Amino acid sequence: MSLVDELIKELESDPEKAKKLLEKMAELYSELSFSLQIRKLAEKMSLMVEEQTKIWQEISKIWQEIKAIKEEQTKIWQEISKIWQEIKAIKEEQTKIWQEISKIWQEIKAIKEEQTKIWQEIKELKIGQNRLERKIDHIYEGLSASIMYVFGELSQYAGMTFEEFVRKFLTDRMRRAGEIPTDRELKPAVIEGEEIDAFLEDPLIVVEITAHAKSPEKIEKLLRKAEKIREAYGREPRKILIVQTADKDVAKELRRIAEREDVELIGLGGSERAIIPATSRGYPSSPSAISNVLYPFEASSFNFSSINSFPSGSHIPKIT
Repeated sequence: MSLVDELIKELESDPEKAKKLLEKMAELYSELSFSLQIRKLAEKMSLMVEEQTKIWQEISKIWQEIKAIKEEQTKIWQEISKIWQEIKAIKEEQTKIWQEISKIWQEIKAIKEEQTKIWQEIKELKIGQNRLERKIDHIYEGLSASIMYVFGELSQYAGMTFEEFVRKFLTDRMRRAGEIPTDRELKPAVIEGEEIDAFLEDPLIVVEITAHAKSPEKIEKLLRKAEKIREAYGREPRKILIVQTADKDVAKELRRIAEREDVELIGLGGSERAIIPATSRGYPSSPSAISNVLYPFEASSFNFSSINSFPSGSHIPKIT
């Protein structure tokens, strides 16, 4: 192998040496330098072409990405359009809701106005009721006084005392009202040394009876007797005070105490006077006249024919 062949073989095996050799020869031979420059320029242009190709490839990718972004943006605008449509529908629904709310408020206003009218009617009814109650109380006081007067006068025909007649009549009234059983009646009794004008054990009732009250002493006696009955039976009795007549001041005091102590006050006329027309003897002309006065309280159904059959006296039980 010649020297040239060996040199070529070595240069092929080591490109870096070949490059240095070529540069050295270009320094020695100018024509080789121009050729080398052209070659280098060609290599650079090749590299530029490759780089430009890569740039165009990247630009193509960018345009593809921009296209994808535009497509996504189109979808977003479509979604925004749908959202605006939904907002429009919500606003329309909201307008309907406010219209309904307005109708509800109008209805509430009408209800309040109607309610105001109802309360005014109730107020007027209460005023009317109070007036009616006052009238009824006034009528009741007069009728109660009349009844108590009749009790006293009717006892003249029945041959019994005022207390006996009141016990019989009150028993009959309570039976008819269902306040006591039909097989029970109010009777006189002695409890803890106190004489009770009318008494019933079950239901527990204590009654004080008087034709005329000169002072509040009668209601005080009733309260004292009621206290002893409470101690004896261990429960609160129903307290009733029956007064035929009383002076106005005494009547006022009796009402005050009765209201405070939960006492039923019956027959208080408010003045000492006759309540119904009387004959020259001072008594009603007949039992039928008395019956007419008692009619509002069903006294007309009271069996006057059986009055004379009442015993003139009765056994008084003692409870200790």
